[in-house]
Parts: sequence; structure tokens; C-alpha cells
Amino acid sequence: MRMVYLSDTHIQNGRPDNRKDNFFEAIFKKLSEVVDLCRQLNVDILIHGGDVFDNPHPDQRSLELFQWFVRELSLPVYCVAGNHDLVEQRLESLEETALGRLSGDLAIKLLQPGEKVYFHNGTFVVQLSGQHFYGGMDKQKRSSDYVVEKKHCDLAVHVVHGMLLPRAFSDRVYCTLISEVAGTEADFTLGAHAHLGYHEIVGNKFFLNPGALARLTNLRKELVRRPQILYMELAAKPAYRFIALKSARPGEEVMNIKEINENC
Repeated sequence: MRMVYLSDTHIQNGRPDNRKDNFFEAIFKKLSEVVDLCRQLNVDILIHGGDVFDNPHPDQRSLELFQWFVRELSLPVYCVAGNHDLVEQRLESLEETALGRLSGDLAIKLLQPGEKVYFHNGTFVVQLSGQHFYGGMDKQKRSSDYVVEKKHCDLAVHVVHGMLLPRAFSDRVYCTLISEVAGTEADFTLGAHAHLGYHEIVGNKFFLNPGALARLTNLRKELVRRPQILYMELAAKPAYRFIALKSARPGEEVMNIKEINENC
């Protein structure tokens, strides 16, 4: 099975504070490139790690862009909700949001907490699970958000929109360290929310986050980071690679950072 994973698109019609370009046009070009890559790579499913929109009730133009993206993919699209997809970070608000309505219309399939979805080709079975964001999740330290069991499968993939990190970058930001959840049985844990991304391997388990498709913050690393997606081939000998998007312009051309944050 071939899969593409991306996250934190933050689709919006306006211009974010730290951007000086036409942000809507930029995200459209990136999503168009993702569609082309999925076709070239013969991808079977696409997974979005959350923060699809920058607002739980996006403007019509933003909503139509994501609907166009899903139609053009013509693939099963699975997703978890990010903090920006929820009203006041309340998970119970999901049904009333744009993301929740899209799921109700069957445009996308939300990976509900505790649910497991299975894919099989007759000889190999992949288990897919996910965890939405909710307010205070990394403060509460519920291991079930990140730690899953493999059941009736050969390979397990878990997607979570939380502040999962290799190491803490600020004592003011609650996070969950990869070392704290390394006991998971998931072969691949796909992270989001942490916009800079990471690539960590603990034993034979992979913790991968390609980073946000949208560059929004005033961190120095955002000036040099190239947005990318994760491509995976899930088989007896799984393989993966990060693919940088050619449509993403250099940071100095799109970022309007007056005061650079050196913390990360």
C-alpha cells in the first residue's frame, strides 16, 4: 500500500501575520503539487494530520479549495482534527465544524479515537488509527493518545495531532516526549502540530513528522525549512521518504518576519 501523509495546511483566504506573499495562492500551488505527486506515485490513500483549516469555520473560498483538493485526489482521505479545526479546542465541537461536516458528507474519513481501520491485500494487513487534538492533551499525559496496540495486523500506523517532540523546546509549552511513548506497538507514529517536524527512530519504531505544509511562525528555522510531504510504501519491508515540494518558494521570499524568534 502506498500512502502520502501531510499536515498543518492551515488553509485560509487571508494573509497570516508572518507572510508577505499571497498565502492562498501559495497553499493552492502546494496542494496541486501534492495531487500530481499522488498520481505519479500511484498512491492508494492520503492522510492529513490535522489543522486542515486555520479556523473551525473557514471562509467559503478556503472550504472550496479543500473540497477541490479531495475531489482531484480521487483517493480515500483519512484525517484527524487539529486544534485549529476545533472551536476553542473543544473536541466535542467537532461535529459542528467544517471538518466535521466534511466527514458527515463522506468527503473525508475521520480517524476516531480508539477506532482501527484495516487495509489488506490478501497477504499483508495494515492497521491505521488516529487521535484528534483536544485542549490540554499534553498536560493530561494520557498514554492512550499516543500508545496503541497492534491487533490482527502486520504493520500499524498511528496518527496524532499533539505536541509530540524528540525533546522539549520550552518550559512554557506542554509536550509529550517520544521517549515517554516509545512503548507503543505502532510501527509508525505520524506526528503533527509541531510545525518544524522531526525524523526519529527508536529501536524498530519510527516517529515521523514532515512538518507543516504552511510556514506561519517567526522561527529562524522557518526561513530555511522547505515544506514537504511523507511518502510511505507499507509492505513486509516498509520504506518511506520525505519529498520536498518544488512549488514552495524560499523562506525569504514569502516570510515577513520583523522579529526572529531564536528559541528554535
